[in-house]
Amino acid sequence: MAFEVPSYPELGHVYPGDYDPVIPYDAYIPSRPLPEGEFVVDIRDCGALGDGKTLCTKAFRQAAETLRARGGGTLLVREGTYVTGTFTLPDHTTLFVAPDAEIRASRNAEDLLQSGEPLHPGESFPGALVHVKGASHVRITGGGRISGSGEWYVHEPKEKPLLQPHFVTRLPSREEKDRINSVPGTVRTLYRERIRYVDDRYGGGKPALRRPSYMVWLEKCTDVEVDGIVLHDAMCWTLNLDTCDRVRVHDLVIDDNRHVANTDGIDITGSSDVEIRHCHISCADDGIVLKNPLHTGRAMRNVHVSDCTIGTVMNALKIGTETVHPIEHVLIEHCTLRLTDIYPGSVSGISIESCDGSWVQDVTVRDIRMDHVLCPIYLCLNMRNRTGDPYTDVPDENRYWGGGIENIRIERVTARDAELPCILTGFQTGNRRGDTIRRAPYDVTIRQVEITYRDNQEELRIPDEIPEFLTDYPESNAHGDVSACGIWARHVDQLCVEDVRVTPRSCNTRPVFRFEDVRMKENRD
Repeated sequence: MAFEVPSYPELGHVYPGDYDPVIPYDAYIPSRPLPEGEFVVDIRDCGALGDGKTLCTKAFRQAAETLRARGGGTLLVREGTYVTGTFTLPDHTTLFVAPDAEIRASRNAEDLLQSGEPLHPGESFPGALVHVKGASHVRITGGGRISGSGEWYVHEPKEKPLLQPHFVTRLPSREEKDRINSVPGTVRTLYRERIRYVDDRYGGGKPALRRPSYMVWLEKCTDVEVDGIVLHDAMCWTLNLDTCDRVRVHDLVIDDNRHVANTDGIDITGSSDVEIRHCHISCADDGIVLKNPLHTGRAMRNVHVSDCTIGTVMNALKIGTETVHPIEHVLIEHCTLRLTDIYPGSVSGISIESCDGSWVQDVTVRDIRMDHVLCPIYLCLNMRNRTGDPYTDVPDENRYWGGGIENIRIERVTARDAELPCILTGFQTGNRRGDTIRRAPYDVTIRQVEITYRDNQEELRIPDEIPEFLTDYPESNAHGDVSACGIWARHVDQLCVEDVRVTPRSCNTRPVFRFEDVRMKENRD
């Protein structure tokens, strides 16, 4: 087995602030005895060397084939660091990574962009380290670590992590949206110029790098459990639950480099009957995110997230942005969202979006604590239309005019050191015949929310008329300044705002609430 050769040997650097220094691993990773018995395959018996250098892809694939032939069992990884390319787990299999062991992704892109499994005609493999496809009764556990070698797949950042607070909060204006990611001094630029990307974002004349799309990818699986494991240093999405049913994720630590682009924590992609419980997630992109893009072809429902701690420079709890098919029956509760050692803080705490035609409905978010999350609550319905559905004169004939957001409950939220107002918005525009088209989130309750601003300075540029947010990528810091410091709402029907208290900056000049084209709920529930 050859020693690995990194695709990009000049990369791989780590700087102060890249990783969360205070993750309480012991509080999340329980101790478990090593598995024993005839259906246990020790990776060392397949020729793997845990020296952290030797490429062991062949051994992992051989172990998986042995288990497939036996009808399942346990793949045991112990005593060492095992470097590997992609391998796939079969039905009725447990991947047990012992506390003294690590599975580490090869630093050579080719090793992770070839699945080792037969592909259907026209099918491509986006790349992953651990891939589970079409399997049932699969578990990943053991107390050890799966690592993605993330810094080796992205260019160096323009700036090192920001360890000191910024003194002025400023947003790019809508007039600057063509260069929204590079307006000097804005909070959006402050964090984006510290992110490491696969492409040349900083004008250095560097080529685009190749990297896998996922670290752990569960695709079209049923009855899956991920627990008692550390997922570390992902190169892109960390854990993707893609079109699965009956998934349990608990007692998990995700410890990613907080400046490697696109490292979402947990992506629930078109999956149903999912429970995420007692996880600590530190990452550079969305923490726990529900998506339902075109490829799933189905509705997703019954997702329960509880007792999680999330720290990210992006959105901590999110529905969106890829929202084509319905997302229904979601409960998120008892979570802590914090980013207190690097700056700026998280882009948003609770983000609920529909922009590609999805109907997002029956969502409850409650008992949430936030610390240094810039925008506590962001709710956006627009018509980005990523699927490219053709124009029609009449809404609801296809996805051109967007979908809907209905029956949203957000309650018992405490946010400390916020910097931006909450935004709740639909849109109004016209069709080619001159008819008015209006899409409004419906039946939205915001109750028992307490927001305290970080008492720094702010630089505001509020336009006389705030533009509609029709086809832009939805993000709380992309709207520019709005005319309220607490909640700014526009084009929302049946809105209830009850017991919301906001302590703004000392220099604040804006009212706490501003409602435009909003129909308030008459009978509060």
